[in-house]
Amino acid sequence: MLKFFRDLTTSFSIGVGFGATIYLLFIAFEIEPNATTLSILSVLVISGLIGVLSLIFEVTEWPYLIELFIHFLGTFCLVVLMAWINNWPIWQGFISFFLSFVGIYLVIWFILKLEISENVNRVNQKLQERNGERK
Repeated sequence: MLKFFRDLTTSFSIGVGFGATIYLLFIAFEIEPNATTLSILSVLVISGLIGVLSLIFEVTEWPYLIELFIHFLGTFCLVVLMAWINNWPIWQGFISFFLSFVGIYLVIWFILKLEISENVNRVNQKLQERNGERK
């Protein structure tokens, strides 16, 4: 049970980190020039929920592409909810909004894939070093 809460907290925090970074970039490049308390809080909470949604990759035994599709769809729904809460006019340029979402999703997916690959390589190297010492 403790591991579950630790994973939940970690995933929420990672989601907040990604969401906050992206939102700050949107503010910096004046894509979102009118940041309000509500928009900031909604970005933090919904980004955290997207991070929690990422636990689907760890808790199910479904094929990866199904998990990825569910995560993508869930993330998209949460982002649309966030846009609705903040009255962002996404419907006026929905295709542009969707393509931006897909681009950001792919960039984050690629960053996480690189991080996972780096961690796997590091663990494999440690195992090889340990096995080399035992011989």
